[in-house]
Amino acid sequence: MPYPETGFTNRPFTVGLCTACDSELTDSSVRELRSVVRGCPHGVLIVTQCQLGQLTCATGVSEGGVMMMLQPCTVDRVPVASVVWVGPLRTRADVDAACTWVAAGSWDRQNLPLGLRADQTLTRSSNQN
Repeated sequence: MPYPETGFTNRPFTVGLCTACDSELTDSSVRELRSVVRGCPHGVLIVTQCQLGQLTCATGVSEGGVMMMLQPCTVDRVPVASVVWVGPLRTRADVDAACTWVAAGSWDRQNLPLGLRADQTLTRSSNQN
């Protein structure tokens, strides 16, 4: 997996990984993100169930995928910025892009591939309701 040339970020964060829509990538996504978080001295990984609910979730019941949330925080786990939603992760390339983005530590959603900018994905799925 490619990581930033500078290595892993020292910025504190919590990553939540939703595994409710079990897909072929669920196990490898957890494994790869765990590897990234372990490389970051102030990173925490939480594996969770759906935080959005069936009507809102961007993965779609038929398509599946893994949703990720990143919360920048202090070393004491106090949030310092809004949660950034990432996903759905549906391919190996998606998982690699998400891992590289987390490891880099800048966490600007503009640095994500368009298909992983969940704020736009969630907007599209809500328009279909």
